[in-house]
Amino acid sequence: MKDVSVVITSYNKGKLIQEALDSVKNQTFKNVEIIIIDDLSTDKDTLLILAEIAKTDIKVILLDKNIGVSETRNIGIRQSEGKYILLLDGDDKIAPSYIEKAVKVLESNPEIKVVSSEVELFGYMKGKMSLAEPLIENLIAQNSIIISSLFRRADFDMTKGFNKNMNEGLEDWDFWLSMLENGGEVYRIPEIMFYYRISKKSRNNLDAEKLRRLRRLIYENHKELYASYLLDPVNSFEYSLLVNSREYRIGKFLLKPLRSFISKLR
Repeated sequence: MKDVSVVITSYNKGKLIQEALDSVKNQTFKNVEIIIIDDLSTDKDTLLILAEIAKTDIKVILLDKNIGVSETRNIGIRQSEGKYILLLDGDDKIAPSYIEKAVKVLESNPEIKVVSSEVELFGYMKGKMSLAEPLIENLIAQNSIIISSLFRRADFDMTKGFNKNMNEGLEDWDFWLSMLENGGEVYRIPEIMFYYRISKKSRNNLDAEKLRRLRRLIYENHKELYASYLLDPVNSFEYSLLVNSREYRIGKFLLKPLRSFISKLR
């Protein structure tokens, strides 16, 4: 049985997937299972490369329909055998000692659920990525944990996995909230261990409307968590003072004809 399962997701990554794979093969920690799961690529180069990889001891899973990154990751994880899981997109890379250092942290700290690292951008954008401290009070506002972080398979099994309603993006943020909403800490190795490729057509380049919709979905998926950190305005003392104030009632009265007119135009 392998200690660590690295699940590499693939979709039309072409020759880039070999770079991701080599970064895993070059790890100083050797007891690693590698799974490549492909979400029905249509690119011929990708399919030829995967066919060659499948002739080795690496497990290659070819899906027969395109199901999106969330469920693709879930299937890859559920077919793994490692005690620890590391996810890797097929165009990103990890530093040679990343898994070794991350495993040591998890094995010596049971209260830590996730181990991540500093991030270097490469490709279309370059430079060190700025991330907030990976605390739950920060995480409810913005994602500060990279997708290629090490976590226990047992903790994954306590969740429902990656949510399929997040297939358009931000699925990693949603997943970390699921894993951490009932407790647990995140440790970020203070070194660049993850190399995040940015392309012109990155799926993380979300327009404002899609971003708003996805952030709303994250809230809907984790209402109890948000309620435990954020004030419910409907039940707050300040809200009661506002709606019962003279100014609020006058403003509501003056706006009533305008709202009635607008509703007739719809």
